[in-house]
Amino acid sequence: MTLAEIKIETKQLLSKKIDAIELNSLLGMLIEEVTGWNRVQQVVEINTPLTEIQINKFTAYTQALLNDKPIQYILGKAWFMGLEYKVNEHVLIPRPETEELVEWVVDYVHIIAKPLQLLDIGTGSGCIAISLKKVLPECSVTAMDISVDALELAKKNATNLDATIEWIKQDIIHETTLAHSFDVMVSNPPYIPVREKINMEAKVKNYEPLIALFVPNEDPLVFYKAIAQVAKKYLAPKGQLFFEIHYDQGKAILQLLDEMHFHAEIRRDSFGKNRMIRASLK
Repeated sequence: MTLAEIKIETKQLLSKKIDAIELNSLLGMLIEEVTGWNRVQQVVEINTPLTEIQINKFTAYTQALLNDKPIQYILGKAWFMGLEYKVNEHVLIPRPETEELVEWVVDYVHIIAKPLQLLDIGTGSGCIAISLKKVLPECSVTAMDISVDALELAKKNATNLDATIEWIKQDIIHETTLAHSFDVMVSNPPYIPVREKINMEAKVKNYEPLIALFVPNEDPLVFYKAIAQVAKKYLAPKGQLFFEIHYDQGKAILQLLDEMHFHAEIRRDSFGKNRMIRASLK
């Protein structure tokens, strides 16, 4: 079976599930993973027969897509701020809106113009912490997560990307003890109420770690409260707290932070949704 025949067959199988533009992109990534050919080589080799091993791999990947498995988990990698990260079922797939949160932190640190102590709470794949360290090498970066599996993967990403990070395994909801204060705390915590699960895409709710996505319907701000409590204790004077938020929780989080004696401001993402908050103690 040639590459051209594989592409035709795969498009027929997936066309009802995935739109044409996305499907072409996914096919290109899968072909490169199976054959090692980049996009130009794929055009040149379009009539080249594939080996049995390559065909079997491609069939397995196609079946995974039919089962709604995200391409990032199929390939075991994702991209964030131009860097490649290993990902698996223990960590969230990095998303573009989180890049905007990192950029806001970077802009703030550039304004301060001196080395700072930064803490990433709920690091997952490590994409926030590692990106901050790569862009702000003079800063000290610490990353925290409750998941041993997530921390193990984040450490591999840091090694692969040559980023020196201090790692902490702690549960932010319960007693948190830090060795020192931090100038910046940043977090993309779980914030989706469980009631929204029914309306979410299968590739998200069936594959990404539920512990990193969902919060109780009756207490959707539970992580924001816990992190703000830690910030009150460990945020350095004039320190800043940065959050990614659910698009419709902005007012509630601003009210929560005000009651906890923080000044806070909200920022929209590139899609015009309330997505980020910056706060400092009054």
